[in-house]
Amino acid sequence: MSTLFTAVTEEGKIPNTYMTGEVSYKKQTSEIHPENTVIKDVSFEPGARSNWHSNTSLQLIIVTNGVGYYQERGGQINLIEKGKVITVLPGVEHWYGATPEAKYSHISISTEVDKGHGVWLESVTDEEYYSFERD
Repeated sequence: MSTLFTAVTEEGKIPNTYMTGEVSYKKQTSEIHPENTVIKDVSFEPGARSNWHSNTSLQLIIVTNGVGYYQERGGQINLIEKGKVITVLPGVEHWYGATPEAKYSHISISTEVDKGHGVWLESVTDEEYYSFERD
């Protein structure tokens, strides 16, 4: 059996319709990935973050670089660093992004994309974003 490697199939900047600040991505694929799985390498500049949103299927977030934030609606903001893996269940409203001081990157693996697209909601306000409490 020969080794199969992933290939970047699409890359670019994510529009500010869905994000605040500068966010770029590389969509990847491989011959062994199921057709209904999407893998993206997403990079956030300091202060950049996603809007609130929910997914129709399971999403895994694997932090690959830097320091970021992750928050579910109604919960506290969590500080996330390289090596952290987050499992986001379908229908859970959440956001993620870089801290004000550091770049942040993660690999996003969305499964069962044939179930439909997620729902993009309002931007994370500066008040929400800067409410992280450090110990």
